Amino acid sequence: MKLTHKDFDKDGKGTAGLIPEESEDLWHLYNMVAKFDTIKASTLRKIQKEGSTGTVQTETRKIALTILVKSVEYDAAGNCIRFSGTNCEENQWVKMGAHHTIDIQLNNKLTVGKERWDFMHLQQLDQATDIHKSAEVAIVLLDAGAANFHLLTAVLAKDVHRISVTLPKKRVTTTGYDKAVVRYYEQVYAGIKDHIDLDLVKCVVLAGPGFTKEDYLAWMLLRAQQLGETVFLQKKSMFVCAHASCVHKQALKELLADEQVQKSIANTKAAMHLRALEDFYQTVKNEPDRVSYGPRQVKESIDMGAVQVLMVVDSLFRNANVATRRHYVDMTEGVREQGSTVHIFSQQHISGEQLNQLGGIACILRFPCPELEDIDSEAGLSDDGDELVEIAKEEDVDAFT
Repeated sequence: MKLTHKDFDKDGKGTAGLIPEESEDLWHLYNMVAKFDTIKASTLRKIQKEGSTGTVQTETRKIALTILVKSVEYDAAGNCIRFSGTNCEENQWVKMGAHHTIDIQLNNKLTVGKERWDFMHLQQLDQATDIHKSAEVAIVLLDAGAANFHLLTAVLAKDVHRISVTLPKKRVTTTGYDKAVVRYYEQVYAGIKDHIDLDLVKCVVLAGPGFTKEDYLAWMLLRAQQLGETVFLQKKSMFVCAHASCVHKQALKELLADEQVQKSIANTKAAMHLRALEDFYQTVKNEPDRVSYGPRQVKESIDMGAVQVLMVVDSLFRNANVATRRHYVDMTEGVREQGSTVHIFSQQHISGEQLNQLGGIACILRFPCPELEDIDSEAGLSDDGDELVEIAKEEDVDAFT
């Protein structure tokens, strides 16, 4: 994501100009923008004009509009984010308070405004605008005429391409079958060229339940040699074959746990998150008193200064309750200040889906805390009182005054 400008005052209030350049940037934006923030961008709106004779004409005009955000919708398939809200700046075409939805797609410029850019917002902004792209892992699931392409970044597990070629079930004629296989391989070859940046990814995993992956890899290297495609030959060490039980998305989880694949993606953020989860489950098995999970248990662990490794899913920082969100931010910042490790998992990633099953937040402790067993792991932060609700109501009122 490109940062065009950044202007914050000493209290944290300010704006940041941004241009999303790839799919991952849109996910960063989705996590960064919250209710009551402002979005300024160019947008299309139907404008009604009354003529001299009293007739009303409607035209669609491109205008610059600033809205107070009420809701945010992320459309992964369409590579788009929709910000819905009300106009909050004087405009000759749109009345104050009028509802409008701004669609932001790739390469659209926008300005995000906040009353307070807190610790998590600033971290998200730094990560989103880092000029060093995050290392990616490409996974191509292959079997009998089917191929599903996935790209795994630090925050996304995205479907990028699919291929389906009908292969003869029986080898009635060897020539006919071989021709069908070659057509299938050629489409997979073209798919890799068009949808996988071999200069960016650290590893390309070819996986599936049968021997198609090994057969394809041998064909691909021979084909690249015949065509003089030196990039495939130079990068052949990054292609790894691994077993998968199927060619559907659920195979990604088992592949990321594969020892051979883990060696190839050892330095990626996805691998670090998976290792942290594995360490957590291993600790549950061997030392159950040295783990806690769920909002209430983890909060008590942090208050005791017992947290060694904290894992949080990013969806918790999109909580509609402002006070509850602030509590999660304060908890995360507090753990960092204690010198402990903090991992922010993406809800859109395989590891984030697993962490969600633990309440979205979990930790490994420095020392055993058996007393935490008495706290319900499914209890939320505000389950024992209305304090957070009252704070949220006050802040909601303040936001409109």
